[in-house]
Amino acid sequence: MYVTLHVRDLAESRRFYEDVLGLRALDPDDTSVSYPVGHVILSLQSAPDSAVPLGDPDRSLTLALLVDDVQKTRATMEERGGRLQPTQTSRAGTMAEFYDPDGHWLSLYAVSEGAMGWPSGRKVEALREASAGHRKPGDDHQELLYVFLYVRDLHATEEFYQRMLGLVPMETNTCHRGVTSVADGVVKYDGGGVLLTTHHVGEGEHAALHKVATEGSKSVAFGFHTADLKASAAELSARGLTFGGEPVVSRIGATASFEDPGGYRYYLCEPSEETMAGPGGAEIRRILGADL
Repeated sequence: MYVTLHVRDLAESRRFYEDVLGLRALDPDDTSVSYPVGHVILSLQSAPDSAVPLGDPDRSLTLALLVDDVQKTRATMEERGGRLQPTQTSRAGTMAEFYDPDGHWLSLYAVSEGAMGWPSGRKVEALREASAGHRKPGDDHQELLYVFLYVRDLHATEEFYQRMLGLVPMETNTCHRGVTSVADGVVKYDGGGVLLTTHHVGEGEHAALHKVATEGSKSVAFGFHTADLKASAAELSARGLTFGGEPVVSRIGATASFEDPGGYRYYLCEPSEETMAGPGGAEIRRILGADL
């Protein structure tokens, strides 16, 4: 999967993601830069150059970074000038939330011993094993594990992700922090290099207490890799998915856009030969070759 975040000031955002988070830049230019975050490609795009408006902090989704030790990673980030919310614990593990310079909502997450026995724990172990050969001595394990999307309509959401996209739930449970009281309100899907997770938001006090939004932000988009855009689009169209116009072809490749019922934006992405020949292409091949 690819994750794209639009940012106001690319230079400022690069300082945050590289100097504070410690990510390694791929293919930077004047309007964009990419980072391998475990088995996901994270891309920053200049919002002014893309004519994408940015507002207040985005509470419609959370990107959770898997780490070995939240307190250790937190201390490193704070030494580099990062500011994080108080560390929290639950049955799922330990987490510390923070925002990037444009208000995109992220968190550090270390899995509890109990949660490693859940179905999602098998995914965590697979990601760790697949990353082991690419880590430098002393590096903290840090990769994007969860994409949490906050939703209102469980039925429409399940219809979209399961019937149209064909994703199979890996794990279904309730929220450990009270955002919803619905027993099956949190559904985790295996998105290859990430757990794509839809998270129901309860009415009234639930939404007000946690201040979460349930409408997709225009400053964030997700991409599914495909080696054959035309064939993948035809298959999804046959399942009833509607695309937002004809595919767009550019120097980096071909894309076709669509949205889920909550307005979260997606793309099918077929990288160009030029992209695959560069450093980004090497990372894509590494990710596609991992046994996940």
